[in-house]
Amino acid sequence: MDECLTVRTFVCLYCQEDGLDELDLRDHCNEHHASDSKHVVCAVCVQTPNGDPQYYSCNFIGHLNLRHCYYLDDITNLNQTDEMNIQCAILASYRDNY
Repeated sequence: MDECLTVRTFVCLYCQEDGLDELDLRDHCNEHHASDSKHVVCAVCVQTPNGDPQYYSCNFIGHLNLRHCYYLDDITNLNQTDEMNIQCAILASYRDNY
């Protein structure tokens, strides 16, 4: 196992269950809190470079299902800004196509 591998875990904002990774949090909330209308800040988004700790989602379950149906680490570098990730994607696309 890669010693540098870090698994980010989160606490459920509805019931405080701890130790959930991104997909576990999504599945847990769909199973246990699908009808909860409490407005919450997305714990996953807050840990991203441009995450806004003041933004409350009016449909948190929908947000999880749309925005967190994959591991963010698999598609982006969380140590870079969104702008830098976009530039890297453009350069990679250019290299792949030319």
